[in-house]
Order: sequence, then structure tokens, then C-alpha cells
Amino acid sequence: MKKPAIVITLTTLYLLFFKASPYIGLPDEAIIAMFILAPFIVIYMVYVILKYGRPSTFTFEERFYEDHDYKRNE
Repeated sequence: MKKPAIVITLTTLYLLFFKASPYIGLPDEAIIAMFILAPFIVIYMVYVILKYGRPSTFTFEERFYEDHDYKRNE
């Protein structure tokens, strides 16, 4: 796997665990610490995507969505 995929997966799992933490009985201090840490993890994920991600081969006029062969209406 490439580095962006690993970072995206780990960030998503972290945020899902954070959202589930009140229901699994995590102490409030741990939830607050996770809340404070979450923006930094998301910012790091954005940095990795922008630095190591591969740019689109299409322009905005050629294809409106990258993952679907949808031609933009003129």
C-alpha cells in the first residue's frame, strides 16, 4: 500500500474510535485528549495527501468527477 492510503485508513479508524469512545466507556479525560489531538491528525492526513497523492489526469472541464466517467454539461 502507498503511504497516503495507510494514513487515510489510520485517521479514519482513529476518528471512528473517537466517535464510539463514549459508548464503550472510555474515561472523559481520554475522550478530551482524543478531541484535542484529532485536528492535528486530520491536518497531517491532509499534508500527506497533498504531498504524496497523485494529481488527476483530467481537467475540470474534461471530467466533473474523477471517480466516474461523467462528462460536464456545457
